[in-house]
Amino acid sequence: MAERIMAYCLLIAFFILDFAIRENKTARRIDISRENNKSTLFILITLFFILLSSITLNIFRLGTFKNSGLARAGLFIMVSGMFIRSISMLTLRRFYTRTLMTLDDQKVLEKGIYKIIRHPGYLGTILIWCASGLAMSNIIVFIFSTLLILLTYHYRIIAEEKMLLVKFGESYAKYMKRTWRLLPFIW
Repeated sequence: MAERIMAYCLLIAFFILDFAIRENKTARRIDISRENNKSTLFILITLFFILLSSITLNIFRLGTFKNSGLARAGLFIMVSGMFIRSISMLTLRRFYTRTLMTLDDQKVLEKGIYKIIRHPGYLGTILIWCASGLAMSNIIVFIFSTLLILLTYHYRIIAEEKMLLVKFGESYAKYMKRTWRLLPFIW
């Protein structure tokens, strides 16, 4: 039970950090542009459904299991995801926007975690939301959130890379060859 409460606290912290770290109105705004391909909307809907379904399933104790080791592992993964996401946001600063867009003075950034992974902020988010089901000791939430988050962020990454290739051309294409999308040596 304590792990479940901590998981919800971490999800609340996710939203607070998301708002606090974004530097300006441009980074915080939600636009539905052509480049965005509705991916921001899909992300918001996905997070809402995961949160709502987890609350509902946990209230009715559907899919819950007792394994404090898995729950603690889930909390550790969530905290790791928060760290990765925060570092990526702080590295990109004002270029880390909620909506897919590029700014006029933006360039391909290859420092910090971005030397290895092209989308570390998404990796952090995926870790947070997938592990929340483990931290809540709920197998249905784990499976549901993992499937939804992976599908949603796969769609987002494809849309973002297409946009960045158009904006930065060869420089981004070369960056793509030197880095991994999310997981080194895997994808």
